[in-house]
Amino acid sequence: MRRPRTAVLLALVELALAPASISAAAPKTERSIPKKRIITSCPAFHQARVGNEGLRFELHNTCSFPVACTLTWAVHCRGRGESPGERSGSLELAVGASDSLVASGDACGPDGWNIDGIRWSCDPRPVDRGNPLDAKDGEL
Repeated sequence: MRRPRTAVLLALVELALAPASISAAAPKTERSIPKKRIITSCPAFHQARVGNEGLRFELHNTCSFPVACTLTWAVHCRGRGESPGERSGSLELAVGASDSLVASGDACGPDGWNIDGIRWSCDPRPVDRGNPLDAKDGEL
């Protein structure tokens, strides 16, 4: 009499484990959409005040490939003048290159300015085979 109970128990255990093994083998659909690759580890960002004019944002590309970078910031006037608000700029940098933008507070006049909300991001830029500045040694 014990055999039928054992067989029934084993069948129930197999049924309980079957969905777990099927779901573990099923592919995950959320991986089907590629995520945009943003680089933050190899471009180096620095900022410095430029007298009373504003701030200089400098990026240096230490990546082993060219990058295209976008910078955004907001300018706020301290006085009664209207604040220019959010501004942006972009830089394309070859391997080892540096470039900069100046976030100006000139529009605020003599009352002074604040610059905040500074953000930057860089994406890989494909190497232009027709541009010798982007070519590596021995490549044309």
